[in-house]
Amino acid sequence: MPDTGRTTPYTPIELRAPEWRTLVRPNDFAKHARQSDFRIREVDIPASLTDVLKTVAAVDRLKKVNAFVGFTRVDSFDRIDDVARLAPISRKRPRWVPATEDHGEGIFVRLREEVVGPWEEQILASGLWEAHREAHRLNVRRRTSASAAEIDPDARLEPPRFWAVHTLAHLIIRQMAMDSGYGSASLTERIYAWRGNEDHEPAAGLLISTTSPDSEGTLGGLVELSSPDRLWRLTQRALHKASRCSSDPVCAHRAPANGEDFLHGAACHFCTFNSETSCENANRFLDRRFLRRLNINQEVSGLLDAVDLE
Repeated sequence: MPDTGRTTPYTPIELRAPEWRTLVRPNDFAKHARQSDFRIREVDIPASLTDVLKTVAAVDRLKKVNAFVGFTRVDSFDRIDDVARLAPISRKRPRWVPATEDHGEGIFVRLREEVVGPWEEQILASGLWEAHREAHRLNVRRRTSASAAEIDPDARLEPPRFWAVHTLAHLIIRQMAMDSGYGSASLTERIYAWRGNEDHEPAAGLLISTTSPDSEGTLGGLVELSSPDRLWRLTQRALHKASRCSSDPVCAHRAPANGEDFLHGAACHFCTFNSETSCENANRFLDRRFLRRLNINQEVSGLLDAVDLE
């Protein structure tokens, strides 16, 4: 994002919104095809997924820049997500900061808002969501310092669509590691999932990418998985595996209760969790029930229950 002289911090949505607008309109950026840093093209959606997916794009080339601008004390930044509480790396505004520049490739998937929106309203009214919300309140209250006491936990809780998209990203990464030859630790997620308001349109999508510090980037094995046949087989296998876990029925029924403050539901290391290098959210905000119905007594429906896996 260019330097506009702005002194107030950007919100996570403000940082991701320009990326989202680029990824959802790949044909509008065909003129960038010759540029070495960014190449994107729209690909056909698998026939069995057209009812739930709006866009699939192959990102043949992307550049990811990571800059070290500060650090936090006591409370981890990923928990508080408050730039105003970030300790800068120098007393004065620095003219430069340490940074790395990586090149790679990725696959972008966008879900249909007409599917996500009504499903999300159902989740918001459920007892399961109330349990997750109360657990998040307890987590913030117990695990943050006194300096963070003014934080509103509900304002920090990601919406149900984020949980569903995030869970889908984890399942896809695990399956991609099997199908592409990349280790799961080398694949990273970028989640675009927020409710719409007067400032920005709603979003529900994910970018799975792999990068390398080499200027030539990676070898194209990940992008190859964006073809309709391969993407369908990958998604089919990922959702099949999501329907069961070796820790079931314990995992399938897990929900915080009686003062518990963990930030996930039906998810564990056997079925959903990924390495820290892959997950932007420290394996929080995950629940397989938000994607598929796991048992007949499940209170809520899964976002992708309508997808026929046969």
